[in-house]
Amino acid sequence: MQILRTKIIAIAGVFVLLSTASCKKWISNTPEPLQVDESTVFYTEKGFQEVLNGVYLQMATQSLYGRDLTLGVLSILGRSYDLNITPASNALFYQSIRYNLQDKALKDYASDVWIKMFQAIANLNNLLANIESRKAMFTSNHYNQYKGEALALRAYLHFDLLRLFAAAPSSGNSSAIGIPYVTTVQSANTPNSTIDEVMEHCITDLKNAESLLSPSDLTNYRINQWTIKGLLARLYLYKGDNQNAGAYANTVIRSNNFLLSKTNTDLLFANESLFSLFVYQAAVYQKSILADQTNLGFSAASQTALYVTGSGSNVDWRKSFGDPLTGSGTGIPFMPKKFYILGSKSSFPMIRLTEMYYIAAECAVNNKDSVTATALLDTVRVHRNLPKYSLVALKNDSLKVEIGKEYQKEFIGEGQMFFYFKRKNRPFASMPFTSIPVDGNATYVFVKPE
Repeated sequence: MQILRTKIIAIAGVFVLLSTASCKKWISNTPEPLQVDESTVFYTEKGFQEVLNGVYLQMATQSLYGRDLTLGVLSILGRSYDLNITPASNALFYQSIRYNLQDKALKDYASDVWIKMFQAIANLNNLLANIESRKAMFTSNHYNQYKGEALALRAYLHFDLLRLFAAAPSSGNSSAIGIPYVTTVQSANTPNSTIDEVMEHCITDLKNAESLLSPSDLTNYRINQWTIKGLLARLYLYKGDNQNAGAYANTVIRSNNFLLSKTNTDLLFANESLFSLFVYQAAVYQKSILADQTNLGFSAASQTALYVTGSGSNVDWRKSFGDPLTGSGTGIPFMPKKFYILGSKSSFPMIRLTEMYYIAAECAVNNKDSVTATALLDTVRVHRNLPKYSLVALKNDSLKVEIGKEYQKEFIGEGQMFFYFKRKNRPFASMPFTSIPVDGNATYVFVKPE
């Protein structure tokens, strides 16, 4: 597959935390990354930083993690919404709820994702190709930081491309064709790697990045070493390697660098994020899903069915719904309060501490250790205002069900449930909530562009 020309696209981005006029102009007026002279961009340390920041900005656009790979298309595929999904409202969303990935709207969307993610990868490869020849210019720890981030981002993007465009390893054929793993800037085609090979390439990049980044850096608005450990836990679980997945997840948990929330003042639980992506147009993107004419929602009946809680004060904090634009409790869609835009809330969680607890719990279940698995789930439950489970009542099969429910409650509207269903090979007929039937040729594999 030919990714880009030898003279590669590179982004002269801006620091993602600064909503400057130039940042606004880039986002608003430039549908594709800017082509710039690499000899100019990579002439200074700042140029390398700007290219990295530009990749983060690329990732935060509407068709990628700014909307459709999080609260948009992937959340519809993950059954986060069950109201107002009709052919008339939005063809892309309607075909998503039907898992009709062969539909033109979804094929066009898949092509857009493919192109934009490989453009971002090309920018990272261009940075990595230039950083070695200019190593002497870097001060402080910037060489290690920029190279480590670039390697980790390259793995992150390839892994999600694999999860979108290839079968899950649990389907039984990890030696099947996956995607190209592109590591160089060239005009020649990059051949496809197998699913196993792509995961091994990801692991190699992530471990190299892990060795470069400092464990004391806890800045979560960019990828850090703890993000990488979390990504390795996620990847190893997807691969079916419970030993390594559990080890990495427990390393993050036991580090105590990230702590579970003790209040419900922030229902996005931002302090629990190992990595959050700055989304400049977060309010626009969220409004286009949750408040505009599409107005996707989660019905009161489904809300009650999912967030089953005890009596009295033990009400799950995550059961806090109500859209101020349409009224609360009126039968009109209930929207997650965690998506309310308040003040500086413009960062979206890409990987969270709670996922580490669920990964560690699932690995414990797979190792027939129900006591450890229950204790891990109980830790999260206590920090979501719920009582602990009964150790007597929960055995391995019950725990597997509970872990699935916890994923649904915790990651609603974040896009993670699609990947969970795919990893588990969830039968389409058992999909939760919506009465809209899946397509007769439903699949978990997005169509690669021709």
